[in-house]
Amino acid sequence: MQSCPSCGYAAPDLSHAAPGVEQLVKSPGYIGCPGAFARHAYILERLGFYADAGWTALHGAWVFDDEGQEHAARRLRAAAISYWKEGKAAGQHFMETTAEEFAIVTDLLRRLGDFDQAQATARVALNDDHLPGLIQDTLRFQLSLIQARDTACHALAELPPRPRGGVRVTLE
Repeated sequence: MQSCPSCGYAAPDLSHAAPGVEQLVKSPGYIGCPGAFARHAYILERLGFYADAGWTALHGAWVFDDEGQEHAARRLRAAAISYWKEGKAAGQHFMETTAEEFAIVTDLLRRLGDFDQAQATARVALNDDHLPGLIQDTLRFQLSLIQARDTACHALAELPPRPRGGVRVTLE
């Protein structure tokens, strides 16, 4: 992500800006954004590119994670969810499938410490009888992390192996 040192415009490529961006860069909402990714996400959201705004905010959260700036990372995770909600209301998708959307939102809610909402989101998704195995496993793993009140970063490599020839069941 590039950032103009004179005006603060942030984008992957500073040589191109959509019409109206000049006014957005001067707005109080833009100026208050923490970092280049948040500023670019703000512009994308104002232009109606909600899915891209959410992903840009999430990438910014990951940068802040790497820098040890937990508060800023949390703020951008919450922004990503908000942008994606706006996008869903506008008929936009932010993943290839709804199941994948449920999985990423569950993870973000858990990372934010919103365990009740994360659990509810995972359970709604797990009610789908046609979930791909990887999504099922991911959501079940998320439920175990939620139960442990774990807000840390985790990887798919941590998923327990699938049972051989069997089907996983969820006990209520």
